[in-house]
Amino acid sequence: MKISAFVTAIAILAGVAGPSLAFDHSAPASSLVQKVGCSPNDNDKQGRCMQDCDDTWIKASQAYSGGPDAINTAKAAKKACDAACGC
Repeated sequence: MKISAFVTAIAILAGVAGPSLAFDHSAPASSLVQKVGCSPNDNDKQGRCMQDCDDTWIKASQAYSGGPDAINTAKAAKKACDAACGC
C-alpha cells in the first residue's frame, strides 16, 4: 500500500513538473524582442525631439477648452511631430 502511494505521488509530481522542464530553452529570448529606437528618455537629438513632442502633447491634452476637436487636432499634431522626429 505504501509503495503504490509513493508511486502515485511521484507520478503526480512528474505530471506537474514535466511541462515546465519540457520548455525549449534553445531559442534566445532576445531574438523575439525588437529594440525600439524612439525613446523620449534618450539624450540624443531624436530623444530631445520626442521630449518636445511629448511636452506639446501634454500641454494640448491638458487644455480644457476646445472640446473633442482640440484633442483630435492634438493627436494629429503628435503623430506629425513623431514623424518629423523619425519615429
